Order: sequence, then structure tokens, then C-alpha cells
Amino acid sequence: MEEEKEFLTLEETATYTGIKRATIYNYLNDLGIETFKLGRDRRAYIKLADAKRLREFRESPWKFRVETRKRRDVA
Repeated sequence: MEEEKEFLTLEETATYTGIKRATIYNYLNDLGIETFKLGRDRRAYIKLADAKRLREFRESPWKFRVETRKRRDVA
């Protein structure tokens, strides 16, 4: 990134981390990362520190403890 921003859009985060936007939504849920809306802008933003955390998670997922979603039994 040419300038250090405090917040990134999810599209910018996808470019920064190399993760597709749809997968980012799953990671946000799994890692408990909060999104923000700034002013009247409709786009969702995350903190740059959280984007760095997503990139670290992608590179070495075994270092993170993630609460997995429980599967429900289909009867």
C-alpha cells in the first residue's frame, strides 16, 4: 500500500492479503474481527491491524486458536 491507512475496505483487504472477499467474511467471523461503517459510506471497513492479522492467519493458520463452528447432525 502506498500510504498507511488506519482502515481498509474489504476490497482493499482482499488485495492486501491475497484472500478472496467471500473468504474474508468467513475469516472475520472465525477470528471475531469487527467491521465498521464510516460516515455515510456503505462499504464495510476493518482496521489495518486486523488486515495484518488476516494475512498472518493465511500464512500460518496453526498459530491461531479459532473457535470452529459446530456442525449440526442431520437426521
